[in-house]
Amino acid sequence: MTEMNGLPYEAGNDMDETVRDIQRLAARNTESRQVQETLPPSALPFDQQKHDLMIKGIDQVATDWVSQLERSRENSKAVEQLVMERAAKVKSDITALYLLGSAVLAEAKRGDDVNERLASELDKLAEYQG
Repeated sequence: MTEMNGLPYEAGNDMDETVRDIQRLAARNTESRQVQETLPPSALPFDQQKHDLMIKGIDQVATDWVSQLERSRENSKAVEQLVMERAAKVKSDITALYLLGSAVLAEAKRGDDVNERLASELDKLAEYQG
């Protein structure tokens, strides 16, 4: 028999014995990790000064949290404004690209029409000369 993790261990142990060993080991580890702190009972409730300090502390915490929330709200509004500005610029750019593309197509069509007329006039000229 050998010892493993502080418990006796035999290679031939059956499954039930192994389970019990694991449970004992787990119970022993759990017991060693528990920390208990006992405070002596107070005979008197806290006095006015302690009450005032607690109230002041709670007020300070609430004020700090509200201040942080206000800053967060302001930052969110600033980010929202930036998003709206960027979206408006992107929409404007897309509209400008659309109008530019339409102008390019119109100019290309006009160029094709001019080329067609020139080709037609050249053909007429060639027939007249010929």
